[in-house]
Amino acid sequence: MPKATGKAMKQVFPLLPLIIWTVLVPSKANEFKCPGGNNYELSYCASQALKRSNSSLESQLKASTFEAWKSAIGEVCAEAYAPYIQGKIYPLMLMRCDENLNQTLLEEMKGLGERQ
Repeated sequence: MPKATGKAMKQVFPLLPLIIWTVLVPSKANEFKCPGGNNYELSYCASQALKRSNSSLESQLKASTFEAWKSAIGEVCAEAYAPYIQGKIYPLMLMRCDENLNQTLLEEMKGLGERQ
């Protein structure tokens, strides 16, 4: 396996159960309360927040810039939380890291009149 592919697999593999879970569980969405009281709710809420911030950034950035941003934050967050890769909440930690960085960029992109 080429080195780049192996690295990508290490980043994607821990997220696979969460990806499958978010695809299969939309019918349970009404049962979850955000910000969440258990790991399932926390993961669901974090995935929804990340979807919203990704959508907002995607609408404001050129496609190539948005893809570069997602790649960069994915690498940064994976490296930041690498010591916890075997933990059960590792995917949640990555989503929250991505979301925090997205929100920081969105805040920087606001016009002067929009900043609080």
